[in-house]
Amino acid sequence: MFKHMDKRLVVGADIGGSHITAALVDLETGAVMEDTLQKQAVNAAAAAAVILERWASAIGRVISAAATPIPAIGIAMPGPFDYPNGISLIRGVAKYEALYGTNIRTALKQALDFPGSIYFENDASCFALGEAWAGEGAGCSRMVAVTLGTGLGGSFLLDNRILLQGAGVPPEGYIYHLPYRSGIAEDYISSRWLMNEYRARTGLPVADVKTISELAEKEDAVARQLFHEMGMALGEVLSPWLRDFQAQCLVIGGNIRKAHPFFLPALQQLLLAKGVRASVHISSRGERSALAGAAWICRTAAGYQ
Repeated sequence: MFKHMDKRLVVGADIGGSHITAALVDLETGAVMEDTLQKQAVNAAAAAAVILERWASAIGRVISAAATPIPAIGIAMPGPFDYPNGISLIRGVAKYEALYGTNIRTALKQALDFPGSIYFENDASCFALGEAWAGEGAGCSRMVAVTLGTGLGGSFLLDNRILLQGAGVPPEGYIYHLPYRSGIAEDYISSRWLMNEYRARTGLPVADVKTISELAEKEDAVARQLFHEMGMALGEVLSPWLRDFQAQCLVIGGNIRKAHPFFLPALQQLLLAKGVRASVHISSRGERSALAGAAWICRTAAGYQ
C-alpha cells in the first residue's frame, strides 16, 4: 500500500450496524484518501471482544498506510453513546448489545497501542459536518442534513457547528422522534416503513429498499406511490423547522437517498407549498462525508486547529 507522507492526516471511521469503514482523511481539505479505505463486515450480535477486534483491525490497517504517526482518530458512532467519554450506551436496539457500558476509547487505544487521541461523535452529525466541510453543504452557513435509512437522522449546523438547541432547532437536534401522525417521524420515514407498507399493500415481501427502488424504476405503481408519500411526509416533518431555522440548504444522505428520483419531487413540492426556501441537495459522497466529519472532530479539537 502506498505510504502517505502528508503530516496533516488523521483516521476517520464510520461504524454502522453491520460494518466499519475507515480511511485516512486530509485535515486541510476533508478529502478521503481512497487507496487507504478499509471496509469490514462486523457481526453486531457478537461478543464484545470480537466486535472490538474487527474495529481495531480496520483502523489498524488504515494507520499503517501513513508514513508518519497519526495524531488522532475520529469515529462516527451510532447512539445512544456517551460521546465525550467514549462509552457505549447502546442497548435495546438489537446491535452492539455486548458493548453496553464499555469504554470504547480505552479498549481501542489498548488494542491498537495508539498513543494519540480518539474522538467520537454521532454518525448523523458526522455526515452533516462532512457535507458542510467538503460536500454539498460547503459554503452554506445555515444547513440541515438528514440521513434516510434504517432510521431517520438529522443535524442542524450553523457555520459548521452542530446545534442542539436554539431557534428552529428541535430538542437535542434530533428529528426522528418528532411527533407525526399516530406516532413519530421515523415510523413513516425509514426503510422499515417502506418495506412494511409495500408488503401490506401488495401482499408481497421485499428484501430491501433497493428492491422497491428497482420496482419504481419499472413503473410499479405501489412503489412509486410509497416514495411519493415518504417525500411528502419528510417535507411535512421538516418544513416548520427549516422555516424557523431559516435554513439555506438541506442535504440528504443515507442509503434511501439513491431513490431520490422518486421522492424528491414530492419533497420539493411540499417545501415550496410551505414557503420553505432552502435549496435541496442529494449527497454524492455518502459514507465519505461521515469519514470527513469524523476527521473534522479531530481538526476542531484542542491542538489540531
